[in-house]
This record gives sequence, C-alpha cells and structure tokens, in this order.
Amino acid sequence: MGKGFRAVFVNHVHPDSKHVSALRMRSFADTLAAQGNEIVLFTQALNPTDAAKPVSQVGRELASHDWTRPYVLACRPESFPLLRRAREGYLVFGLRQGVLASAYFFRSGVFTDWLEGALPYLPILSQDFQPDIIWATFGNTDAWNIARRMAAESGCPWVADLKDNWGAFLPIGLARLIAARYRDAAHMTVFSESHREEADHWFGQDKTVIYSGFNEAAAASPPQQAGAFRILLTGSVYGEASLACFIGGLRAWLAAAPIGNVILSYAGNDGEEVASQAAVLQDHCEINIQDFLPYDELLALQKAASLNVYMRNSRNLFQHKVLELLAAGRPVLSVPGEGREAMRIADRVGGCLLPCDTEQQVFQALQKVSSHALSATDVDKINAYSWPAQSKELTRLFRRLAGGAR
Repeated sequence: MGKGFRAVFVNHVHPDSKHVSALRMRSFADTLAAQGNEIVLFTQALNPTDAAKPVSQVGRELASHDWTRPYVLACRPESFPLLRRAREGYLVFGLRQGVLASAYFFRSGVFTDWLEGALPYLPILSQDFQPDIIWATFGNTDAWNIARRMAAESGCPWVADLKDNWGAFLPIGLARLIAARYRDAAHMTVFSESHREEADHWFGQDKTVIYSGFNEAAAASPPQQAGAFRILLTGSVYGEASLACFIGGLRAWLAAAPIGNVILSYAGNDGEEVASQAAVLQDHCEINIQDFLPYDELLALQKAASLNVYMRNSRNLFQHKVLELLAAGRPVLSVPGEGREAMRIADRVGGCLLPCDTEQQVFQALQKVSSHALSATDVDKINAYSWPAQSKELTRLFRRLAGGAR
C-alpha cells in the first residue's frame, strides 16, 4: 500500500465504552492502523472525572507511540452543569428545551463541555502530529465542531461521518440551520444507502457509503451441543413491543415444536428486560442471559447458534447488526421486519434473513428454520462488507481528498 497517511478520528464515545456508539470509529482506527497508517482516536474521557492529561505529556507520547495501533487521546470535559442537566432531562419542561435550543443556536452543539475540554489539545495535534485528514462521526455535532477547528489549524480537509438520522436527532426548526454550518466539510461518509438518501435532504457534499463491518468471516462451524436448537438474541431490544412479539411467537412455536432441547440465549445490555419477558418460557426451554460480551466471545456464540435474532429499531435507517449476523453464517430473524436495503444485501450475499412483524410470522420463521436446511451466506460476498474491505474504501477516499500520502 506504500507509506500511510496520518488521520485524526473524532468520536465522542470512548473506545472502551460497552456501547455500539464506540464500535465504528474504534474498529476503523484499529484496522487502518494495522494497515500502516498513523491514527489518533480523539474522544471524551471514559470517566468524565478522570484527570485531564497534560498537553506536554501528549506531545511526548505522540513522539514515542507505536503506530501499529491507534493513539487514543481522551479529553476530560469542562464543567457546564446547566447544559449537562438539560441533556440528562433534569430541568423542568420549557427550561430544558430553551437551554438545548440556545446551545445549538449559539454554539452549534450541546456538548460544549467536551468541546472546551478538547480545545487545549488542538495545537499540539496540528503542529506535532500534522494530520493529512480528519474524520469525525456524528453522535453529536460537537464531534464535527472539534473536527472543523482542528482542520482549520492543521490546514487539512475534514470529513463528516453521518451514522444517525439527522432529521430525527436535531430540534425541529434547527436541523437545516445547523446543517448549513458544516458546508466546509470536504466530503461526507454515510452509514448506508438509506443514510445517503436522508443526508441528501440536508447536506450538499458528495457522499460515500462506508458500512460498519465485522472481522472477516470464515465458513460457519457446526452448531455446538448436538441435538440442541440454539436461539441467540443479540443487542438492544428497543422497548417492550418488539420483544413481546418475538417472545409470543417463540412461545407458540415451543408449544407445538416437535424438537426437544431448545436454548434461548441473550447477549447485551438489556438482560433484565429480556429475562422478565422470557420468564413465561421457563417451562418450555432453557434460558441463558448474559451481559455485553467481547466481540470474539459474541461471534463464537453467533456462529454456534441455530438461529440468530435481533430487534430492529424502526427509527434507525439501517442497523449494522444485520451484516454482523449474516457474516456468522446462520439464519437471521429480525423483529419488526426489515428495510429494503438490508433485504437487498441479504439476497446479494446469499444469506437467510427472515423479517417478522407479527407473532404468527415469528412462529412460521421458527418452523422454517427448524425443519429445513437453509442457504448459507457466501463468505466471499459478505466479506465485501468487513472492516478490512470497508477500510480499503475509506483509504481510497482519504488519499483522494488529502492529495495522497506523505
């Protein structure tokens, strides 16, 4: 690939956070660093009360860092108690909306505490690290505010990454005004084709789809524990209704199922809610509730499952979970339903994706999976969506925008 480039990735969520919001930037930072590029991952501190790192120390660490992995620079936020209370919903109605709207209007964001904590580090990144490009993901607009300032100081382009629904996240009446403030972004990357369509309503930049990926897939191993039908529910459940639909369909299938040993497992942050609703199944199957798991452990469970299940958030334009589960090589069930883009990808890679909107559809999908040998995902085709493959697309884009590597 030749000599690599230098890039600063900006994401509010620390890479060690057990939340999906950390995954995209952390994984691309890891992959691009392994491919020979120098990457700084610029975030807020994992614990907001952590001591701020002295700027002089950052300079020494940048000079001696092993660039086969990203350098994580985590900034302690400054104290903005009124803004924090407004974000967290602790102000009375009316005052809360006023504080947040004012922050957007006058400062283009509601995480000014993180922005102010980040500012002391911009000169040393600009002068000592000298990035070729800056890439900032929208979890909140202050990631973009930091990227704009850093790019201006460094004299390099910055790229706005949009992985959320802009129109749904910004206050009514301010979405277009705030979008116009980021006209200086050299380009925009988007999470999916659906995100590109949404972004076109607000932003005029050219856009490139960069999917969040997964570690390159291999052929799925046979399910463990012969004779057991293993169902794995992964990730957030997004409220009671979708989970109730799945549990209801599963309960009906268990009552009619001719197979014996069924194991329902869950891995994620909503274990209490899943355990509560799954209690009605205790006499019909084994239930195994686990917390958020490291990626390798989760992947092993997904590959060993007879059926992988996820809850779809209808507010999301596209969910990364579908790619991860198709890559595991097992049939996948989603509730409620799925979008056209996910279905097109499943069809393109030869995977089995079963969208369900009702308990009856869940029942029918379970019958189908338990009684038929279903198509397995084509490994070569799904790997086009992996972290390494998508990183190559990102590298080509960065090189073009930055005018080549140093």
